Amino acid sequence: MWILVVAYTFSLSYAIIVYEAITLKWSAGIAGFVPRLIIILAAAVYFLYATKKGLPLRKKILLLPCGIIATIIICLESNPNKHIHIPEYILMTWLLFEVIRIDYRGAGIYLLVFLSSSFLGILDEVLQGVHPGRFYGWQDMIINTTSSVIGVLTIFGLRAGGERSWDWIDHLRKRKWSFAVVVAGILITAISCYMLFQVTAHDGSWNIYPLWLILLKMFFIMAGSFTIWIIFRRKGRGEGDITATLWLVLPLAIILVIDIVIIIAWGVRLPFQ
Repeated sequence: MWILVVAYTFSLSYAIIVYEAITLKWSAGIAGFVPRLIIILAAAVYFLYATKKGLPLRKKILLLPCGIIATIIICLESNPNKHIHIPEYILMTWLLFEVIRIDYRGAGIYLLVFLSSSFLGILDEVLQGVHPGRFYGWQDMIINTTSSVIGVLTIFGLRAGGERSWDWIDHLRKRKWSFAVVVAGILITAISCYMLFQVTAHDGSWNIYPLWLILLKMFFIMAGSFTIWIIFRRKGRGEGDITATLWLVLPLAIILVIDIVIIIAWGVRLPFQ
């Protein structure tokens, strides 16, 4: 299932091919309506399923904030080919939830799914920056993140509740070094995102990208890889320990991939838009 998540993430940059094919065969208006149709059909399926299962009204009402978020995105984003990000990242959250819940025990899974989906949204934008005909943009990052919120709300609405323990946090506290590496990676990624905007502002010239940041990324890749290796060498992990491992490894792995893509693009001077 993790292979499916990886394949899905790397395929998102090619969704434009479908949009262009629909535009060529019919029109841009129809191509722009497709994401809205998908959203409407998905909402209908959600409501019918919730009704069939006899879920309480509060579960069905979750469609209201989902609809408001989707409407705001569509109204504020004039480019219709950006609207496909909404169903894309709703599906992303569902894929992540299904694979994470296999090993996850305790509370907080929805937050981890949301964070992982948001980080993958950043990776998606970096991949689009090096993809011919696509563009790296902060608007798409916001759409990806807010669409992930819709995905999490729908998952929460259809899943059964119950008592969940936060005991795994105690296991996380014992891994101060690993947690510090993850936080450092998030900060480095934030700086990288900003500098990539500078690259696009200078017509994709990598000359504006600082060498010290590349060296810092290389050091972080070594430190992050070593941290993951140490984490997986631990013996006798219990359920709380495995959940703490997910909180460390998932964001760290995504950040490492982002850094690797940027370093490769910088090294071979791939055009970045």
